[in-house]
Amino acid sequence: MQFKLLSLSALVGAAAAATSSLNATITSTTSVAVASGCSFKSTYTATAQSDLDALSTCDAIKGDVYITGGIGAGSIANVKAIYGDLIISNATKLSTFSADSITAISGELNMESLTILSQFSMGSLISVGAINWVTLPALIQTGFKVVTDCNSIYISDTQLSSLDGLNPVNVETYNINNNLNLASIDSDVQTVSKALSISHNGDQTEVKFDDLKWANNLTFYSVTSISLASLQAINESAGFFESSVSALKFPLVATVGGDLTIENNDDLEKIDFSNLTTIGGGFVIENNTELKTINNLGDLKTITGAVVLKGDFDKCSLPSLKTVRGAFTVDTTGDFSCSDFDKLSKEGYIRGDYSCKASSSSSSVSGTKTSSSSETGSASSDSSSASSGSSSSSSSSSSKAGAAEILVSPVSVFGTAAALLIALF
Repeated sequence: MQFKLLSLSALVGAAAAATSSLNATITSTTSVAVASGCSFKSTYTATAQSDLDALSTCDAIKGDVYITGGIGAGSIANVKAIYGDLIISNATKLSTFSADSITAISGELNMESLTILSQFSMGSLISVGAINWVTLPALIQTGFKVVTDCNSIYISDTQLSSLDGLNPVNVETYNINNNLNLASIDSDVQTVSKALSISHNGDQTEVKFDDLKWANNLTFYSVTSISLASLQAINESAGFFESSVSALKFPLVATVGGDLTIENNDDLEKIDFSNLTTIGGGFVIENNTELKTINNLGDLKTITGAVVLKGDFDKCSLPSLKTVRGAFTVDTTGDFSCSDFDKLSKEGYIRGDYSCKASSSSSSVSGTKTSSSSETGSASSDSSSASSGSSSSSSSSSSKAGAAEILVSPVSVFGTAAALLIALF
């Protein structure tokens, strides 16, 4: 393989560049003097449009702005930057909101529990510290055009059909969940320094992060397809759950720093981690109904945690595996041979307990000891009684030891008698 893992210094540099980029953009777009009367030591609260109109003389605002109460339609005019948070919460009569002059918000854009908000527009927004949107059941469009800098994105329980206009390059967190009208997520994100999570959106949600090079954590629930064409490193854990994906293809990924879990994906037929060498945690492939062959893991050498492989597969190939520091459990209803994994255990490559059950063979181990037997309907009882002795079971060793003592005792008696007779003569 010619692919190269991003070095630690490169990853740190990318994260620093992401933060620097955001700060630089916010600074450049908010280099507007804060006029007298536009700086607030405590939160500025607006419950009517007249309260928002009072801000229209400000080019920039220093402090947090909080919109709530019975306001029905809201807008902020002329303001170009907010040095603080913009919070719109529990304004249950708010149906429309616009602030199309704002280019940057240094803090959060937080919208929560706006049950009839259907139109939202911030067409000039470029930079924002974080976007937190929760319970906006009538909102169909983001209202963004050019957001390219954002540290954190959390969007949950909306009617958004797309994430158009939301295109940051480097983020800390990116969490999109329970947006039932969201059919696709296509993002330009290149790095995720904390966590990327996509879960329980539309029934046919397609996910595409083809510019993503590395992420700290990845979690996908209930998606139809996943495309991460440029992904090279997962610093911590990755999980793929309860999705209708037919394939998981990550041929550039060289390391997973934590757990790698692929579980309950009923339509999954193929996985490709052909460049993966190291898993820093556990490795779980479980209950993927259509996954009959587990392969394309030819470079995998080291698994720091436990291994669990369960399902209905007939083949599983890990030809380069040399170190498993945890337990190793295989349980398949397929026509599978345990012989390759038995050999790994016997040669000491598996440090923890080992068990392999299949329709044609069964093996189990405690520590680094292996016993194996064929089964014609159920596993032999010998396979479940393996213990931590060096080569055979402790009960067997004890029995042999007892028999040896019985045979030696008569020899000792006759030897003593013979010695006495010789002495008399």
